[in-house]
Amino acid sequence: MLNLQIAQNRRVVQCNKKSGIFVSLEITPDESAQSIQKSHHVALAIDCSGSMYGEPLDDAKNAAIQAVRSLSPHDLVSIVSFESEVKVELSATPANDPNVVNVINSLEVEGATALYGGIDRAFGLLQQSGNAEINKLMVFTDGEPTVPPYEDNDFEQQAKSIRSAGITLDVFGIGIDYNEILTKKIAECGGGKWEHVENSHDLQSTVMVQMTEMQNTVISNPQLEINLMDGAELAEASITNPVLEEINLKEHQRGNNKITFGIKDIIKDQSQTIVMRISAPPIQSTQPIPLLTAVIVEGSNEVAHATAEISCSDDPALFNLEPNPDPRVLFQSGKATILNQKGVEGDQQATVMAKTLLNQLEQDTTSDELGDDARATVIKAQEIGGNLKPEMTEAEKKTVLHESTKIGQKSSAKCPHCAANIKPGVKFCGSCGKPINYQEESK
Repeated sequence: MLNLQIAQNRRVVQCNKKSGIFVSLEITPDESAQSIQKSHHVALAIDCSGSMYGEPLDDAKNAAIQAVRSLSPHDLVSIVSFESEVKVELSATPANDPNVVNVINSLEVEGATALYGGIDRAFGLLQQSGNAEINKLMVFTDGEPTVPPYEDNDFEQQAKSIRSAGITLDVFGIGIDYNEILTKKIAECGGGKWEHVENSHDLQSTVMVQMTEMQNTVISNPQLEINLMDGAELAEASITNPVLEEINLKEHQRGNNKITFGIKDIIKDQSQTIVMRISAPPIQSTQPIPLLTAVIVEGSNEVAHATAEISCSDDPALFNLEPNPDPRVLFQSGKATILNQKGVEGDQQATVMAKTLLNQLEQDTTSDELGDDARATVIKAQEIGGNLKPEMTEAEKKTVLHESTKIGQKSSAKCPHCAANIKPGVKFCGSCGKPINYQEESK
């Protein structure tokens, strides 16, 4: 079902010395994943506070209706509205029920923003149904939470509980007045994506990208197990593709040289890249021995695994050699961008550290050894750093922060009909089946 490729910047280390090694994992569904059909349940939590009056709510309704219409007839939809109070507008209902659209169209604005309560109620509706194989909670909001609880930690714990239940949580931030740091964190903890939609007219196309990804989900809430050689330590890790996300290793299960953490949903026609910095203990073996084994787990089932090996030498020409700089460059580009994200939040020291790291990566961009994806990631990371400036407007902060989450995305064409990723040169979209007019797409 999955292809799991493992790469490392070095395979030979100095004998009897501790060593640092960078490792990357690339996960890609194989051809057998193309025919898998799964049932879906989408819960929509829609902000109906006073600030959503007019176009924001109208565009949110249109996006919600389009999302529902993209579902199969027997998929389920639940709808929650939140303002000062939280209302269950619709419990789990088949997507082809005409009342679904009527309920969405009936939504009206009033009151404050009970964001936590809206998410919590939608979560409850997904749990009550419990029949679908793929469950997604989509939140539409344009403002700060104004009804308690509204502390960041409350939302983080809530989102982690949602993800632990096997649900993917996406957040669509509308306009420029919402809390981008909070919405980004909610989506990360919930295993989904944060989308910044400054112009609400763009909401429908943005939502449809996420709906297409949900419908193309091969594995929801996969877990990654890293089994290390004795004495080795997983020092740092992050996801760089499809979105950049630092993995807080302190929060995840450890024991017997093993650490387990969740990664993003596995999507058809979409790769996922995880990069790691490993501290390897002194070794004496001149023959390859396992450094780590990576295992992808769905539920209790192993679906893919791969092993990285190292050996040692006393020859500087061998232990100083870096045959594949890509894992290191991907890791350092991601780390620099995560530091720049903190710079957007006001941490000037992080910005300085990011600049130093990016300057060190400059020479890698001219190396013939560097792969195209790693080179493109460095360039995107440098662009993000160049966009940071003192006294940024709220719109600029949100735009830069959102772009920073995409530095590792591989370039791909989009279907002009359903926004699914398509391979260059294909004549028909694999998701919606409609023909691709490349001249029209490039306009």
